[in-house]
Amino acid sequence: MIANRSFASDALGERLRYRVVRGQGEGPLPVAYLLHGRGDTAASWEPVLDDLARLPLIAIMPDAPWSARASYYVDSQHTAGRSVESAIAFDLVAEVDRTFPTIADRAHRIVAGYSMGGYGAVRLGLAHPDVFSGVAALSPAVYVPEPPAGSSAREAGAFGSGQVVFDPARYRELAYPALLAAYPADLDLRVAVAAGGTEPPHPGAPAALAIATQARAFAEAADRTPGIHATYREYPGGHDFGVWRPALLDALRQLLPPR
Repeated sequence: MIANRSFASDALGERLRYRVVRGQGEGPLPVAYLLHGRGDTAASWEPVLDDLARLPLIAIMPDAPWSARASYYVDSQHTAGRSVESAIAFDLVAEVDRTFPTIADRAHRIVAGYSMGGYGAVRLGLAHPDVFSGVAALSPAVYVPEPPAGSSAREAGAFGSGQVVFDPARYRELAYPALLAAYPADLDLRVAVAAGGTEPPHPGAPAALAIATQARAFAEAADRTPGIHATYREYPGGHDFGVWRPALLDALRQLLPPR
């Protein structure tokens, strides 16, 4: 089953649209939340829909149009921003568990995403360990210490405060180093990080801010954190579904509990 749904989100104050794929298997199923990249839509997961339909899971793909489709899945403090993180971690998860035959516990719930959605998966998994037990970060835009000049993270208000479009203090507050430092060691988290071997840096950015370099650094930092087991894998290719499709399928097999 593949369908488009929506519901009223309290955190957003408007309807949240999402696509759902119910895969194979009887009875309650685990859930994977899939977060699209900057400028994309829930429909951008089209290259993996047939794969998802053959797996024993329910896949949920929220559509994130806020902040010019560059919300980074955070609760923005910018005057034009939205509470996207809360909408997904609380409102959407609750809606899905009410509506579909899910196994409604953290052990059977993971979050995945590519590019901006990879940042979102890292943010949601680390900030809400009581909700998610696994993270698949595909070419994640987890720039440390800050995103490069020209990045949509600096331009759309996701990390803004008031009228300020980009607040470096807000960015660092939400970024993974702060989250890893506060992660509760008694809640195990499995993290699968992947990137393409030929992913270039953001135009004009130094090589140190290349996606693969940043992704590997995140995986190593996460794996050093008590309670977290992280892996990193590079795939042939660049910043596209030639990498993300096999990486997602490998991550789902790694992160979801066997049935």
